[in-house]
Amino acid sequence: MTSPEIMFTTVTWLRPWWLLALVPLLVAALFRWWSARRSTAGWNAVIDPQLQAYVLEGEQHACKGCSYVLFGIWSLVVVVLAGPVFEQQQLPVSEARRAEVVLFDLSRSMNTDDIPPSRLERARFKLADILERAGDDRIGLIAFAERPYVISPLTDDVETLRAFIPSLEPALMPVQGSRMDLAIDKALELLTGAGVSQGHLLLITDSSPDGGSIDAARRARSAGHAVSVLAVGTAAGTPLRDAGGGFVNDERGQIVIPAVDFDGLDALADAGAGVMQQISNNDTDIDRLQLVRQSVAVQDGKIRGSPTRSASQQWVERGPWLVPVFALLALLLFRRGAIG
Repeated sequence: MTSPEIMFTTVTWLRPWWLLALVPLLVAALFRWWSARRSTAGWNAVIDPQLQAYVLEGEQHACKGCSYVLFGIWSLVVVVLAGPVFEQQQLPVSEARRAEVVLFDLSRSMNTDDIPPSRLERARFKLADILERAGDDRIGLIAFAERPYVISPLTDDVETLRAFIPSLEPALMPVQGSRMDLAIDKALELLTGAGVSQGHLLLITDSSPDGGSIDAARRARSAGHAVSVLAVGTAAGTPLRDAGGGFVNDERGQIVIPAVDFDGLDALADAGAGVMQQISNNDTDIDRLQLVRQSVAVQDGKIRGSPTRSASQQWVERGPWLVPVFALLALLLFRRGAIG
C-alpha cells in the first residue's frame, strides 16, 4: 500500500482566533517589565550609588529570567493552539456503502404459472441472485400486498436475508391487494431512519401501478432515491389457480388472468428515476439493475454515475507534538522561588 502523498504549501492557521490570546499575554509581559524597572528605580533614588553594591543583594533566590521564560512558553503554546500548518496529504476516501431496499410483492397473483414454475418461485430465485451480488452493500427487505411489512431493516448480513426467502408466501399476508405506494413509503422510512440520503428501491412485482404508486415513486426521487422495477410475469398471463387447483374467479364470476402491465411499470420506474426490467432466464435483468444500484445519485430526475473512490486533502499538524516538551519545561518553573 502506497503512503499518502505529502504536499507543502504556505503557512495556514487552522484556528487563527487563538492568536488573539497573545495580546493579553504581551500586556502582562510589559507590565511585569515595567514593575521591575519601577522597583529598581525606587531603591536607586534612596541609596547612594557607592553603597548600592553592598546594600542591594539582587534576586539571589529567584531566577531573573524565569518570568520571561514562562511568558515565552505561554506564547509558543498559544501559537501551537492556533494550528500553524504547511503540509497537506492526499488520503483515499471510499464512498459510503450503497443501500437498497427490496420490495417483494406477495399478492396472490404471484402464484400464476405463466413463467414456470411460477412467478413466485422465479422471483425468489432472482432475489437470491441479487443477494449474492450484494457485496458490502446494505440490503433491506419489505414484503407487501395490501399493507407493507418489514422483513428485515438495512443490513449487510446476506445470510440472514437469504434465510427469509423460502418463507416468502402470499399466505403470509393477512389481507390481499397490491399497494405499491404504501410499500414505497415504508422503504423511504427505512432509508431515512438509517441515515441514507441516496438509496435504491427495487420493486419485484407483477402488479399494475396506479396514480398513487407513481406519486410515491416521485416522492422517493425527490428524496434522492431511485426506484426500479423487476417485472415478474408475461403480458398475456395465465389463469390464476387457488390452493385446491381450481381457477380463481373475480366478483363477476370471470376467471382471473393476471397480466403484467409493462407500460405502467415502466412509467413507475421512470417516475422514480430508475429502470424497469422484465425478468429473464439469464442474468441480464439483474446485471442492469445492479448498474442502477451502483449509481445511486439522482440528478435532474435521472440516474447519474458516481465514482467509487475519491481523494481528500488533510492538513498535517505537527504542533501538538511540542506540548509534552512545553509541559516538562513548565515543571521547572514550579520550583520554590523560581519566579520572583
